[in-house]
Amino acid sequence: MSYSLTIGPFHPAWRGPQRFIMDLEGETISNIDYHSGMNERGCAERISRIPLSQALTLVPRICGTCGHAHMMAFCQAIENLTNTTVPMRAQLIRMIVVELERIEINLAGAANLCTVLGVEQHAKVLFNLQQICNTLLNELITSRSATNIMMPGGLAYNPPSYALSLIQTGNAQLIKQLYAVIDSIIDDRNLLTRTVEIGMLATNAADQLDVGGIIARASGITRDIRFDMPYAAYQRLDVNRVVQSGGDVYARLLVMLLESHESAKMVEQSLRLLKTGPCEGEIPVLPVGNAIGSVEAPRGLLTYSIASDGVRIIQCEIIMQRQLDRLLSRSLIVNVQLDDLLPIIASTDTCTACAER
Repeated sequence: MSYSLTIGPFHPAWRGPQRFIMDLEGETISNIDYHSGMNERGCAERISRIPLSQALTLVPRICGTCGHAHMMAFCQAIENLTNTTVPMRAQLIRMIVVELERIEINLAGAANLCTVLGVEQHAKVLFNLQQICNTLLNELITSRSATNIMMPGGLAYNPPSYALSLIQTGNAQLIKQLYAVIDSIIDDRNLLTRTVEIGMLATNAADQLDVGGIIARASGITRDIRFDMPYAAYQRLDVNRVVQSGGDVYARLLVMLLESHESAKMVEQSLRLLKTGPCEGEIPVLPVGNAIGSVEAPRGLLTYSIASDGVRIIQCEIIMQRQLDRLLSRSLIVNVQLDDLLPIIASTDTCTACAER
């Protein structure tokens, strides 16, 4: 029996509006048409029409989950334009912030995937760990709706020592708890049967599609500019790249979990390297010129390309690596069973706020 089915634009299995229109032969998806664009806001164009002070308020709000990554890339673009050197203390605190943010996003994605798969015992633990990470991040960020701890040249303010001490203690516990939950999930045979060889993306296909983040590293691609072209103080950290070769839902779940564990270790090392000293930045006078700033965001390479006329930013482009779109959805979903659709979508953890800037 042939029929069509539409899911979306909203569903608990994914972040933000997306629509999937499928043709089915029995229970097998024979074709899929992906529709996006319902979340486009033109943020890059707005940055070129407002003063830099207002842009520094807008950029952290572009994405509600990885606003710090956006702010770090934007600040690095301005610093490259103005030839500004960022103090080591500020670089390390920036890394602590973005890695805590990465942990929170990955744990939320893993918990959501476990919920979709029906393994609520794992989902509950992961959601609890996500909340712990959110609490640690909030020790530095007093308002989640105004994520503006970063400033060109450094930080908007010097975090108090008690907040950093609380993060150090809480992060040490988080590392232990993450290790335990990862160990229990790896051995869960019920989860394995629902995720292994489901929604597969081979390494050569991932490379041709130029995907990044979780999707790429779950398909055996090692690209990560934190290690390939280190920025901030990443070159001072001793960490392991997280790569899986399966390219399936299980591999993407493992990457989310293992990257969370590695990010927590990065936070631990950054805190150990942290010394007292200046760290505050300021709104600079912009020279004429062009510059870019890139970071490894949770979902792949994020780049801000800016141009200045000597007074303000006159052009801004925000470039995010491919996430779930029409071509990638067909590569992952065509010829799979309908029951596997939601786990595949959830495993990509696509963020429409980043994809549709």
